[in-house]
Amino acid sequence: MSICQAYSPTTGLATTVTAHKCRTHMDQEPSGLPGSSTGAAATAATRSSTLSVGGVVVVFFLLVTVAAAGDGTTAAGVVAVEVGVILDLATELGKKSLLSMEMALEDVYAARPELGTRVRLRARDSDGDVVTAASAAIDLISKENVAVVIGPQSTLQAEFVAYLANKTKVPVITFSATGDAVTRFHVPYFIRACVKDSFQVASIAAFVKAYDWRNVVLVYEDSNYGVGILPSITDALQEVGANVINRSALPASSSNNRIDVELYKLMTMQTRVFIVHMLPARAARLFARAKALGMMAEGYVWIVTDSIGIVLDVLPENTIETMQGIVSFRPYITESTRILDFISLFTTLFVSKYHPNTDIRMAKPTAFQYWAYDVVWAVATAIEKVHRSTSLNPSFHIGGNIGKNLVDDLPAFPTGPELLNSILQGEFDGLAGKFRLVDRHMQVPIYEVVNVIGEKARVIGFWSSDSGLAMSMNSTIIHGESKFSTSSVGLKNIIWPGDSTTVPKGWDFPVNAKILRIGVPTRHDFKTFVKVETNPNTNRSSVSGYSIDVFEAAVKRLPYALRYEYIPYDCANSYDQLVSQVFFKNFDAAVGDVTITADRTRYADFTMPYTESGVSMLVLAKDGNEPTIWIFLKPLTKDLWIAIIVFIFFIGLVVWAIERSTTNGAFRGPSSRQCSAAFYFAFSTMTFSHGQVKSLLSKIVVVIWCFVMIVLVQSYTASLSSMLTAERLQPSVTDLRQLLLNGDFVGYQNGSFVHSMLKQLGFDERKIKVYSKQEEYANALRTGSKHGGVSAIFDEIPYLNSFLSQYGKEFQIVGPIDRTGGFGFVLPKGSPLVPDLSRAILSLSEGPEGLRIEKKWSVDPTPYFNYGSHESDSRLSFQSFKGLFIITGCVLIAMLLLNFGKVRYAKCRNEEGVCSHEPQPVQIGMVNNSVPSDTL
Repeated sequence: MSICQAYSPTTGLATTVTAHKCRTHMDQEPSGLPGSSTGAAATAATRSSTLSVGGVVVVFFLLVTVAAAGDGTTAAGVVAVEVGVILDLATELGKKSLLSMEMALEDVYAARPELGTRVRLRARDSDGDVVTAASAAIDLISKENVAVVIGPQSTLQAEFVAYLANKTKVPVITFSATGDAVTRFHVPYFIRACVKDSFQVASIAAFVKAYDWRNVVLVYEDSNYGVGILPSITDALQEVGANVINRSALPASSSNNRIDVELYKLMTMQTRVFIVHMLPARAARLFARAKALGMMAEGYVWIVTDSIGIVLDVLPENTIETMQGIVSFRPYITESTRILDFISLFTTLFVSKYHPNTDIRMAKPTAFQYWAYDVVWAVATAIEKVHRSTSLNPSFHIGGNIGKNLVDDLPAFPTGPELLNSILQGEFDGLAGKFRLVDRHMQVPIYEVVNVIGEKARVIGFWSSDSGLAMSMNSTIIHGESKFSTSSVGLKNIIWPGDSTTVPKGWDFPVNAKILRIGVPTRHDFKTFVKVETNPNTNRSSVSGYSIDVFEAAVKRLPYALRYEYIPYDCANSYDQLVSQVFFKNFDAAVGDVTITADRTRYADFTMPYTESGVSMLVLAKDGNEPTIWIFLKPLTKDLWIAIIVFIFFIGLVVWAIERSTTNGAFRGPSSRQCSAAFYFAFSTMTFSHGQVKSLLSKIVVVIWCFVMIVLVQSYTASLSSMLTAERLQPSVTDLRQLLLNGDFVGYQNGSFVHSMLKQLGFDERKIKVYSKQEEYANALRTGSKHGGVSAIFDEIPYLNSFLSQYGKEFQIVGPIDRTGGFGFVLPKGSPLVPDLSRAILSLSEGPEGLRIEKKWSVDPTPYFNYGSHESDSRLSFQSFKGLFIITGCVLIAMLLLNFGKVRYAKCRNEEGVCSHEPQPVQIGMVNNSVPSDTL
């Protein structure tokens, strides 16, 4: 392949071109719309062809063209339009991007030779300096009369140039300034034809959530570029439950010693998940120092943003060796035939022009060059569109002398608004994919997740806003038809730092980490919760108990390591002293049977309770099996007895009224005889001696009542049997007011807040006794208030449950008397451990491990409360049979009304002498038996 130096009439720059490129000037076949993939593909194909015998003609054509360009003229009818370019031409990004733009111009006019405009690039070197970049922009606008400025390269430079664009109405379009700081304010003439940094935060947050890492550290460049992403990435991480526990800022000019100091700080933290947001050059130094300090080993997680991910494939070999195992995100660009052809030609041109002996891998283009290529297409086609609609003139600005105030004296570009809208409305299939600007930004719907292994970045998955994390980019995932995934299952296996395939847990014991001092109460009794034993030989204490086991199980469920040591503390007089030690920072936490109260929360924070809450009353149980001659009445309550008697009389009345109208002689005769017969019948139904009724209505009444009696008799029998055979233990005291009225003595546990509660309830200080041991509880209650003991002991439910587990049914709990917050772990105000430990306790209580700990220490989480006599629970009340009595009453009333209607009907028919063809049963009976009418 031959190489030649030629002056490009389209760029205005001397460039090194191949024979392929020289031929492009000749082979300008119309193919599709400006910016179409068809035209670009045709041009790429032309470049791929070999040099033919027309080479001589090509050289001749170039010489003629150079002569014409040297005079600043173009072909007849073609308008030359100046476009400024501001790049740091000493960097690889600047060199590659300029070459990509030159190639784009060649392709634009090779695909559309009939266009009436020709863009000429006027490049300026910013030399990596903000002031130089600003000066270059002013020079391009005021002297070169550029219509558009492409660039600048960095975010900091773009900030000033963006305001300059607003002043002069010259559109500024960048393909590499990705920082969010540029667009914090209204800059309508600034266009970002690349991804904004904040676009990637959702994908990073999804990755962190997929591996359930709870805490991360942000390591960023201390510049406008670095800090711009902080608000958005912090919010995104918080939305998935991850916390940014530290932000490590490194100035761009940091020395190795400064970087080492910051890395040592990170090593002293528990978190091992680091998100790095820096420019590639600064990141390379960071990872070199991290590897030297052993922070690229197993257990560490390094996630880098797309500014590094985009260039991973072209970094020097010694740099990529220091980044082994990192994970990065970058915009997904389809590797099409057009891309491959571009890469091949670009690499050849770049090596020949800049680095003849460089590594081919480092000479390849990246996404920045693809965006630069598409920007030139967008600008060229937009300029052509404006030219056709407004007859664009080569000189866009009004001439005049520039005063001392360079910015204020700059004239405005008259066609700027039209050109801006033309660029914003442009849409075509570009080299990097669909070129479409939304809100002046390039949209990238898909990110690819890469893992650095060896000399290259291996794609391990993809992320999209529709589908989340996915292993491959098939059509279903691209169109969002699959289920949104936040699981690491959607990714390929990752090789983590240290060549490890084990997923890091995200935390580790930090270097020189502080060991938490945890105070535990020293108890004389109730050692079920906290038991402190001291070895006399070593003078070392060992701590155990239900509270200790719950705490240690909760710590194991934390997403990070926690080093601690137990320090016994004698707080027999009051647990308030233990809480105050946390408040005064003598302890980092307190673990034990510490009750959560409103007063204590003023000085410390508590985790969620791990036991039942409340204060109850412990009393002596007495035997309820005292003999009584009236026990047969106790199975039914008073209201039920009354209801049964009332219904017996009602049944007798209804049956008497029905049977009196029939031939039943048992219900006739004197009034006294009729009454005795009626009520005798009603009572006899309980023994089912009811063969005296004749009427159908009476029989219905009797059947219903017999069913009621069956239910009542069976229930009565069961209840009476229970009372006669079951053991009944009743609390000796069932009401708090009973103790106050009798002036009885009461007790409480030494050091408990219950003492102040008893005084608030109205107990005399002289009637309150203090106890420290469970045995003292039992003896005091057995002795009784009248013989030097107490009638009741008030304590918290967990203690009383522990007491009953040893002393059985001799005592009973009555209550609860008051509500409390239960037992919790004490931590300083604002401690980040509070929510994490609370979640761990909740998780523990929902699983089998919590039950195992309760069984181990015989802790009953569901206390038994006795509110009164067992006898009352087995008695039957009217409320239990209310429905049955309502049904019976309705049937009785209905039968009585039917009977009354029959009698009235029969009497009327008898008086009127109704014919025999309408026989009535009542009339026939009356006639046959010759019942006198006056008896009715």
